[in-house]
Amino acid sequence: MMQAQGIAVGAALLLIAASPAEAQIAGCRCGAIRGMHAETQRHVTREATEAASQIVGALRQHSQQNSRYLDRQVEAAERIADGAALNQAKLLRSGQRAEAESGRFDPNPDFCLVLDTALQPELPPRPSVATAIQGAADWSRGAAEPVAVNGLRMAAYLAGEREEIRHAGGADDATTEWKRILDQPTLDIEDPELRRALPRLIANSIDPFPPRPLRAEELREPAGLSEAVRRRAAEARNQAAIAAVAFPLELASPTLAAKPYRTIAARARYRRDIPDIISELQALEIRIAAYHVPDAETLELRHGKTERGLLQDLIDLEALNTRIAYLRLLQESRNAIVQAAILGLLTDGTVANTEPQ
Repeated sequence: MMQAQGIAVGAALLLIAASPAEAQIAGCRCGAIRGMHAETQRHVTREATEAASQIVGALRQHSQQNSRYLDRQVEAAERIADGAALNQAKLLRSGQRAEAESGRFDPNPDFCLVLDTALQPELPPRPSVATAIQGAADWSRGAAEPVAVNGLRMAAYLAGEREEIRHAGGADDATTEWKRILDQPTLDIEDPELRRALPRLIANSIDPFPPRPLRAEELREPAGLSEAVRRRAAEARNQAAIAAVAFPLELASPTLAAKPYRTIAARARYRRDIPDIISELQALEIRIAAYHVPDAETLELRHGKTERGLLQDLIDLEALNTRIAYLRLLQESRNAIVQAAILGLLTDGTVANTEPQ
């Protein structure tokens, strides 16, 4: 249709383009021809304008149709992209929910309790067994006043002291009973009677009746010098024994806040009293009990732990074993010194200087 309209417009333009001279040659009247040409020109102009308007309208409609089609294509692409993103988000959310429900991201309750123990602030200095250990060492050296006077006065002092402290810590005789001390995972160092009883218990076990110190005039004589040498040897052995005894007492000294350990003990069948401040020995005992004798609820929870939770438990158990092994190493090093002192004592007097004087 558009092609036919173009041909008609072109033919009309050819007629209009004829000159007056050509019209005269054909024997036509110029005015009439001009009138015909003017009418034809107007008609062609109207037709050309109308055809052009139709063409422009058609092009405009076609452009609008293309624009709407492109808009729909863009909208469809956006909807497809939005749908894909929504599906991806749903899949990701479903995967995360599945992992969460599997327990992978759930905290291990036992690990959280151990973490609470690590976050406890350090406690200010408190009374310790160091004073008791020093008291036993001074007694063995002869630095205590009763030893200096010796004899009946020392015996009377020991008898009176025993009556004053014999029931310290609920013992029948705190000056001789080791069992009650060793059965307490945390020593009550705050008790002044116990602080007095400990050095006497150690002294009664190692060196209950040390000789009085040598006087200055005795040290100027050969016999006094020889006696001083023998006493130094005995003192070295006694101090080795005191160091070996001091180690488990220091391990039972209160040093840690008990609050997080009470929570751990509540998850196990732990029956000992837990004071406000506990020793490292009792802390180890509580943490071991949490694995060794858990209550029924804790045991059920343990069976439902994830692999990550079980690995955390294994790391904790390995840490406990490592600490215990190190403490055993420290104790064995002290025992080795004591054994060497015992061997030296057994060999005393087995050789002599036989060279003539």
